[in-house]
Amino acid sequence: MSEKTKLTRHQCRELIFKLLFAKEFDKEADPREYYDAYIENTEEPTAEYVKNVFVGVCENVQEIDGEIESTSIKWKMSRMSTATRTILRLAVYEMTMIDVPAKVVLNEAIEIIKLYDDETAPAFVNGILNKIARNRGYIKDEK
Repeated sequence: MSEKTKLTRHQCRELIFKLLFAKEFDKEADPREYYDAYIENTEEPTAEYVKNVFVGVCENVQEIDGEIESTSIKWKMSRMSTATRTILRLAVYEMTMIDVPAKVVLNEAIEIIKLYDDETAPAFVNGILNKIARNRGYIKDEK
Protein backbone atom coordinates (compact mmCIF):
# COMPACT_ATOMS: atom_id res chain seq x y z
CA MET A 1 0.00 0.00 0.00
CA SER A 2 2.03 2.94 -1.21
CA GLU A 3 -0.66 5.62 -1.12
CA LYS A 4 -2.06 6.73 2.18
CA THR A 5 -5.73 5.98 2.67
CA LYS A 6 -8.35 7.34 5.01
CA LEU A 7 -10.12 4.60 6.91
CA THR A 8 -13.83 4.50 7.70
CA ARG A 9 -14.77 4.39 11.37
CA HIS A 10 -15.66 0.69 10.96
CA GLN A 11 -12.23 0.01 9.42
CA CYS A 12 -10.65 1.90 12.31
CA ARG A 13 -12.46 -0.30 14.82
CA GLU A 14 -11.43 -3.45 13.01
CA LEU A 15 -7.82 -2.25 12.99
CA ILE A 16 -7.98 -1.43 16.71
CA PHE A 17 -9.43 -4.92 17.29
CA LYS A 18 -6.48 -6.48 15.43
CA LEU A 19 -3.96 -4.38 17.35
CA LEU A 20 -5.53 -5.29 20.70
CA PHE A 21 -5.70 -8.95 19.69
CA ALA A 22 -1.98 -8.99 18.77
CA LYS A 23 -1.12 -7.20 22.01
CA GLU A 24 -2.77 -10.02 23.99
CA PHE A 25 0.10 -12.29 22.97
CA ASP A 26 2.80 -9.81 23.95
CA LYS A 27 1.48 -8.11 27.07
CA GLU A 28 4.82 -6.54 27.96
CA ALA A 29 5.26 -4.72 24.64
CA ASP A 30 4.62 -1.03 24.37
CA PRO A 31 1.25 -0.34 22.69
CA ARG A 32 2.84 2.35 20.54
CA GLU A 33 5.09 -0.25 18.83
CA TYR A 34 2.04 -2.14 17.61
CA TYR A 35 0.42 1.09 16.55
CA ASP A 36 3.50 2.23 14.61
CA ALA A 37 3.79 -1.09 12.78
CA TYR A 38 0.17 -1.14 11.61
CA ILE A 39 -0.64 2.49 11.00
CA GLU A 40 2.21 3.74 8.80
CA ASN A 41 0.06 3.94 5.63
CA THR A 42 -2.98 5.77 6.95
CA GLU A 43 -3.77 9.44 7.22
CA GLU A 44 -4.87 11.62 10.07
CA PRO A 45 -7.55 11.90 11.50
CA THR A 46 -8.31 8.19 11.31
CA ALA A 47 -4.80 7.35 12.44
CA GLU A 48 -5.25 9.55 15.50
CA TYR A 49 -8.54 7.85 16.36
CA VAL A 50 -6.93 4.41 16.08
CA LYS A 51 -3.97 5.47 18.20
CA ASN A 52 -6.06 7.18 20.87
CA VAL A 53 -8.52 4.32 21.27
CA PHE A 54 -5.88 1.58 21.11
CA VAL A 55 -3.66 3.26 23.69
CA GLY A 56 -6.72 4.19 25.77
CA VAL A 57 -7.89 0.58 25.96
CA CYS A 58 -4.37 -0.59 26.85
CA GLU A 59 -4.01 2.03 29.59
CA ASN A 60 -7.46 1.30 31.08
CA VAL A 61 -7.59 -2.46 30.63
CA GLN A 62 -7.89 -3.29 34.35
CA GLU A 63 -10.85 -0.97 34.83
CA ILE A 64 -12.48 -2.21 31.61
CA ASP A 65 -11.93 -5.86 32.57
CA GLY A 66 -13.43 -5.19 36.01
CA GLU A 67 -16.60 -3.85 34.41
CA ILE A 68 -16.82 -6.79 32.02
CA GLU A 69 -16.26 -9.39 34.77
CA SER A 70 -18.77 -7.79 37.12
CA THR A 71 -21.34 -7.93 34.32
CA SER A 72 -20.57 -11.39 32.95
CA ILE A 73 -21.81 -13.56 35.77
CA LYS A 74 -20.13 -16.99 35.82
CA TRP A 75 -17.70 -15.96 33.05
CA LYS A 76 -14.21 -14.88 34.06
CA MET A 77 -12.19 -13.03 31.44
CA SER A 78 -9.76 -15.97 31.30
CA ARG A 79 -12.60 -18.27 30.13
CA MET A 80 -13.52 -16.01 27.21
CA SER A 81 -11.85 -16.41 23.83
CA THR A 82 -9.19 -13.86 22.99
CA ALA A 83 -11.40 -12.44 20.24
CA THR A 84 -14.37 -12.03 22.61
CA ARG A 85 -12.22 -10.41 25.32
CA THR A 86 -10.74 -8.08 22.75
CA ILE A 87 -14.01 -6.88 21.22
CA LEU A 88 -15.57 -6.43 24.67
CA ARG A 89 -12.64 -4.28 25.78
CA LEU A 90 -12.85 -2.11 22.69
CA ALA A 91 -16.63 -1.75 22.96
CA VAL A 92 -16.66 -0.97 26.68
CA TYR A 93 -13.95 1.64 26.19
CA GLU A 94 -15.80 3.34 23.35
CA MET A 95 -19.13 3.25 25.16
CA THR A 96 -17.96 4.32 28.61
CA MET A 97 -14.83 6.41 28.13
CA ILE A 98 -15.29 8.28 24.85
CA ASP A 99 -19.08 8.46 24.59
CA VAL A 100 -19.70 6.58 21.36
CA PRO A 101 -23.46 5.88 21.33
CA ALA A 102 -24.30 2.47 22.80
CA LYS A 103 -26.28 1.35 19.73
CA VAL A 104 -23.31 2.09 17.48
CA VAL A 105 -20.95 0.25 19.82
CA LEU A 106 -23.21 -2.81 19.98
CA ASN A 107 -23.73 -2.98 16.22
CA GLU A 108 -20.03 -2.58 15.46
CA ALA A 109 -18.97 -5.13 18.09
CA ILE A 110 -21.41 -7.72 16.74
CA GLU A 111 -20.29 -7.19 13.14
CA ILE A 112 -16.62 -7.53 14.05
CA ILE A 113 -17.00 -10.55 16.34
CA LYS A 114 -18.96 -12.40 13.62
CA LEU A 115 -15.79 -12.30 11.53
CA TYR A 116 -13.34 -13.43 14.20
CA ASP A 117 -15.04 -15.87 16.58
CA ASP A 118 -17.46 -18.78 16.54
CA GLU A 119 -21.23 -18.59 16.04
CA THR A 120 -21.98 -18.32 19.78
CA ALA A 121 -19.82 -15.23 20.32
CA PRO A 122 -22.17 -12.56 18.88
CA ALA A 123 -25.00 -13.45 21.30
CA PHE A 124 -22.60 -13.52 24.26
CA VAL A 125 -21.02 -10.17 23.31
CA ASN A 126 -24.44 -8.65 22.70
CA GLY A 127 -25.67 -9.82 26.11
CA ILE A 128 -22.69 -8.39 28.02
CA LEU A 129 -22.70 -5.07 26.18
CA ASN A 130 -26.49 -4.67 26.48
CA LYS A 131 -26.26 -5.27 30.22
CA ILE A 132 -23.46 -2.72 30.64
CA ALA A 133 -25.36 -0.18 28.53
CA ARG A 134 -28.54 -0.72 30.56
CA ASN A 135 -26.69 -0.59 33.90
CA ARG A 136 -25.18 2.75 32.91
CA GLY A 137 -28.46 4.12 31.54
CA TYR A 138 -27.22 4.35 27.95
CA ILE A 139 -30.17 2.31 26.71
CA LYS A 140 -33.53 1.85 28.36
CA ASP A 141 -35.07 -1.46 29.40
CA GLU A 142 -37.90 -2.36 27.06
CA LYS A 143 -40.86 -3.37 29.19
